[in-house]
Amino acid sequence: MAKVFEKGLNSFNNVSVGKNFTSETSYIIGYWEAGDLLVDMAITTNNPQRDRLFLPICYNYRHFLELNLKYLILEAEELYYLLEKENMQNKDYKNNFSNEINNTHNINKLLNWLLIILACISDDKFSKAINKLIFEFHKIDETGQTFRYLKSKDDIIHFKNREEFDLEKIKNAVYKIGNYLMGIDIYLSEHSKFIKAYICEMESNYNWEYEHQDDYYYNNYY
Repeated sequence: MAKVFEKGLNSFNNVSVGKNFTSETSYIIGYWEAGDLLVDMAITTNNPQRDRLFLPICYNYRHFLELNLKYLILEAEELYYLLEKENMQNKDYKNNFSNEINNTHNINKLLNWLLIILACISDDKFSKAINKLIFEFHKIDETGQTFRYLKSKDDIIHFKNREEFDLEKIKNAVYKIGNYLMGIDIYLSEHSKFIKAYICEMESNYNWEYEHQDDYYYNNYY
C-alpha cells in the first residue's frame, strides 16, 4: 500500500514544505491565503455547500491572527532589547511576554501584550479601527476553540442559534488587519536592521580605538 505523505509522479500535484519557506511569515500567511481561497470558492461559484465552509474559513483566519500577533511580540521584544542596549528605548519594558505566548490562544490578550511592547519602542499609536476588528474575532472565539470544534469541552454547541454571516465582509476585515500587521512587521524588521548596523559600527569604532590606544599615547607624549 502506498504511503499517504510522499512525492507523487505528477509534479503538478506536489508541494514543497520546509526549506522553501524563506521566513516564518510564509508559514503564517499560508493560513490567511487558505481562508481567502475558501471564501472565493464559496461565494464566486455560489457553492451550495458554502455553509459548511464557514468554520474552516474562520479557523484559518483566526489562526493567522493568533500566529501573527505571537510573531510580532517576539520581533518587538528583540528590537526592544537592541534599543535598551544603547539606551534608545522609548520607555522601560519590564515584562517578558515571549515566555508566555505559547500558553494562551486569547488574541485580545496577545494584542494587548504587543501594544505594551510597541509603546516601549515607539510613540506611534496603534489603529483603533484595527484594534476593533481584531476584538471582533476575539469576541466570537476567545479560546481558539469556537471555529475548531462544533462543541465546547463542556459539550455546549458553539453556535446554538441560527445565524448568517457575510463571508466577503469577513475576508475584507482580515485583509485590513493583515496588511496593517504586515506594516508593523516591516517597521520592526527595518528598525532592527538599522540598530544592529549601528551597534556593529559603534563596536567597530570602539575596537579600533582600543587597538590604537598605544599609538595615541606615543604620538601625544613623545
